[in-house]
Amino acid sequence: MTANNPYRAAFTLIVAAVALLALAAATGRGDITTATLVLAGAGCFITGVFLLALNKGESLDPEIAALLPAQGTISIATLCADIGVQGDARFIPQDDGTVVEVIPVAGRVPESLKDDYSYLTGEGGCAVRLVPACAPLLARLREKHALEVPGEDDALLACITEVCDDLIEVAGKTEAVRDGGNVVVTLTDYRLLPGCRAVRAVSPKCCTMVGCPVCSLLAAIVAIGTGQPTRIEYVAIDEKRKTLRVILTLAGSAGPDDSR
Repeated sequence: MTANNPYRAAFTLIVAAVALLALAAATGRGDITTATLVLAGAGCFITGVFLLALNKGESLDPEIAALLPAQGTISIATLCADIGVQGDARFIPQDDGTVVEVIPVAGRVPESLKDDYSYLTGEGGCAVRLVPACAPLLARLREKHALEVPGEDDALLACITEVCDDLIEVAGKTEAVRDGGNVVVTLTDYRLLPGCRAVRAVSPKCCTMVGCPVCSLLAAIVAIGTGQPTRIEYVAIDEKRKTLRVILTLAGSAGPDDSR
């Protein structure tokens, strides 16, 4: 495998350091010129070692990373549609801090979600119950970054921005605002647009019925922070501006009919 630029720069510096120190040893003049060569050689060596130590290696191509979860989102949405499920997913916070994703057949969510079955039937409606696609990502953020989702509006919006920009680094700039019963998240310079493109080429309904790991993560954070079921109301991409816009709606309690 060809070395990437950080490795090449580090090895170049180390080779330069060896050459400078060898030259200083060969001349052996013991004057200021020799001292300068020794200092320059030591500086190059230390810089090269730091580059090797801090370099994380070749990163995964964002376009490849964006496509990895695309087919999973499409397949779940297709499966739900084939069995007659037409509703959009609700992300419902649980007492243990997790989130359950429930996709109702129509607009109503069953009143009881205590069963662990994938297919829920009962008073109020029928639905498909899933673990959100974001579950491993959310668990990782909690484990590695000690993520705590705040309940206050301003802190919650700031949390969304920090997660997207700093922790998972999927956007160059994220803006999250509260608009009545909605939370509107705009991710500028979104790095995973190829995945959005692949999913939406099949059907934009996949975005609201199931949700990819990023959109479901946004919904899960809002659900946890507000303590209310949350629905992905609307998803739009702007190819020219490389922007993803997600509108999340607080769906109220799990039981009532909140269909549009």
